[in-house]
Amino acid sequence: MKILAVLLCALIPALARAQPAGVPQAEQLDVATLKPQYPHRLFTLNTDSNVGVKILNGDTLQIEGLVPAATNSEFALDPAGRYFYVCESIWTLGNRGTRQDMISVYDSRTLNLLDEINLPTGRVIQDAMVHDCDISADGRYLYVYNMQPASSVTVVDLEQRKATATVELPGCALAFPWGDHGFSALCGDGSLATVPVSASGRAGAVMHSARFFHADSDPIFAQSLVDRGTGRAFFLSYTGLIYPARLGEHPAIEKPWSLQAAAGLPVAGTGRHELAWRPGGASMIAWHKPSNRLYVLMHVGTHFTEHLPGTELWVVDSGSHQLLKRFQLTQPANAVAISQDEQPVLYTLTSDGSIISYDPDTGQQRVRGETRGGGVAWVPGF
Repeated sequence: MKILAVLLCALIPALARAQPAGVPQAEQLDVATLKPQYPHRLFTLNTDSNVGVKILNGDTLQIEGLVPAATNSEFALDPAGRYFYVCESIWTLGNRGTRQDMISVYDSRTLNLLDEINLPTGRVIQDAMVHDCDISADGRYLYVYNMQPASSVTVVDLEQRKATATVELPGCALAFPWGDHGFSALCGDGSLATVPVSASGRAGAVMHSARFFHADSDPIFAQSLVDRGTGRAFFLSYTGLIYPARLGEHPAIEKPWSLQAAAGLPVAGTGRHELAWRPGGASMIAWHKPSNRLYVLMHVGTHFTEHLPGTELWVVDSGSHQLLKRFQLTQPANAVAISQDEQPVLYTLTSDGSIISYDPDTGQQRVRGETRGGGVAWVPGF
């Protein structure tokens, strides 16, 4: 028996090596990590489900990872590329029970959950919008827009992992960060509210600008743009007016100019039956900061058709106010984003949830991703 046992021990390794190639092998467990942040990475969020934030290779549109997120969550990127932040709300019994509002902090390489920061007031729950949960230029503070029941913004210190202040903003909404220590909000009376934030995370007095837009007849899109580092902003109205601004403790809002006029067309009006080219979609404007170009989804419609997807993409020089190009999209799009490098890729999210990338110079389609993209997209550096 001892001799037989020795022979079997000797034969087992040889038999294992002699297995046919088609025989399934035992799984080898490992832990994958994402590569560091790079310019051609795209983040998309399905706003009507709890699938989460998809991390995509922006060149191939293949999925690299998934950040868990509850339904109607918001998302923010750490400017240094270390963390992903999800502003979300859950209930202990699924669709009822005790409500919990929090910021979930994920490692950007392993996607491990690192922390949950409790929010003392109820964050606004709606389709994802960048400025419902936005981050300071240095990545120190996160600004969370609340509505329970009044409007306010909670300042969260991401280093200390705690909320440091809640600023009441009656009649105002959103948070447009500028620099390391402050944010602005749009108000229903047509003014801009400005809130400085101290080095310790405490909020200063709320200051209001003079009225610069007509909230009832020609509102400003919540998806308007701001460069956190410089405070340079572009506020886009429903009729297609661009209001350039410089945000800060003493904001400066410039005279508006018209997208239609940039294209040599009549300025769009507010008549309910007036057809014109107008901006529209869920996230209809993008900005390539290195070239100072704006990319706007446009459609033909009457006033207050801002929800319609864009059939064309207009490329405008934000300095000269000149239309540079008009692209007919291969499929109507609800959202647009562009990478922030010197060889940028343009992305659109379509009405059926697909993702299409384009050459921003020629308008030629590059890649189409069949994965559902969602209603809003983020790129590194913006």
